[in-house]
Amino acid sequence: MEIHTKLWNLIFGKYNSNDDNNNNMDNDKDKDKDKDKDKKNNIENMKQYKEFLINSSSFLSGKDLNKLTNEKKLLATLHQSLYPWLYNYRFKTFGSLLNSFNGRGIVISTGDKHFKYARSTVDALRNVIHSELPIEIIYYGKDDLSKENRKLLKKYKNVYLTDISTYFDNVIINVAKNWAIKPFAALASRFEEVILIDADVMYLRDPIELFDDPGYIEHGTLFFRDRTLYPGPSPGLKWLKSWMVNPLPETEISRFWNEKTMHEMESSTVVINKVKNILGLLATCKLNEKEMREKVVYQYVHGDKETFWIGFDMARQHYHLNPIPCTYIGKYTKEPSNNKICGHIGHMLPNGKFMFWNGHLVRDKNQAINENSLINFDSYIITEDDSQWNPELSCLLPKKEPTPLDEEERKTLDTILNREKEYHFILQEQ
Repeated sequence: MEIHTKLWNLIFGKYNSNDDNNNNMDNDKDKDKDKDKDKKNNIENMKQYKEFLINSSSFLSGKDLNKLTNEKKLLATLHQSLYPWLYNYRFKTFGSLLNSFNGRGIVISTGDKHFKYARSTVDALRNVIHSELPIEIIYYGKDDLSKENRKLLKKYKNVYLTDISTYFDNVIINVAKNWAIKPFAALASRFEEVILIDADVMYLRDPIELFDDPGYIEHGTLFFRDRTLYPGPSPGLKWLKSWMVNPLPETEISRFWNEKTMHEMESSTVVINKVKNILGLLATCKLNEKEMREKVVYQYVHGDKETFWIGFDMARQHYHLNPIPCTYIGKYTKEPSNNKICGHIGHMLPNGKFMFWNGHLVRDKNQAINENSLINFDSYIITEDDSQWNPELSCLLPKKEPTPLDEEERKTLDTILNREKEYHFILQEQ
């Protein structure tokens, strides 16, 4: 993949934003104006780069490669070898892939198994958070998400449903009812800037704020950290270091690389600008192909989550990992020598805003769900490398007082819970 990227950059050049050229502004009064100007220039540069790729990349899927220059012939041969599932289905050329997406939006991949959580999440985004971002529901064939459930999701404003079973070569990728569908869902999505979220993610703020994160603006990616668990050498790290000899700087300083944790990233929310990072996303998809994941990748890492940053590193595309450790949000119980907060992994941004958590509203999605299953979320705390957990990893044992939800967060959460009790998206009917 590194050779693929080098040839790509040789032929097409790198996408280059203005961000790298404006880091030494001294006049504070002009900074906001300069940032606005840079943002506009960045958008214009991206449009131009996308248009250039559309007009110049048709050879990548060509059949008669002997007519090409040596560099183009080598790139096309390597490209088709790496991604044989990409063409001759939905997309005939690389340009048709690029032409298929624009704008910003939220992508959720779900089938009938997790439909109730997806519906609850969409309802909260539309009727509580009042997010106006379009939402695309990705599923895999008519047997994955029933017609009845599709109709229920279509009732929400600006929600699209996409069956990607006809998009790629399914013999090779075979992502039905599997975590592996997620990077392919991002790739197939109609959006250029994608917020890819799990069906059971709950937001307390509008996800559109993620696009304003400085790291995302610079790199076109925003990834989130998993909690620090099981430090020391792991089979996954041994496997990675057996072939990754020149990691990107962000990989080299990661907890995973330095034996501080077995899990670096959790992928309940992944934000990607596909024009800036198409090579990284393609590489991530490669790691989630059926044979690749079953025989190699998933033998060493847990599902899709680590494949994002590993794929980006393999493609030599820099990625941004949120510097704030994950939080833990839930119900805080204060008892003598037994303080605990029980709930789910969440995330906040460097600006101090708590954004979302993974795991929905209940303690355990694998158990029968009734009102007693709902968590009375009241606090959250930023995890540390040495955070202590109960044996089931469902409760954090804090060394200090957690942060109570503020009035606005409490009001939002109460509204979500009240709608759940009224409409029974996930609760069983009594």
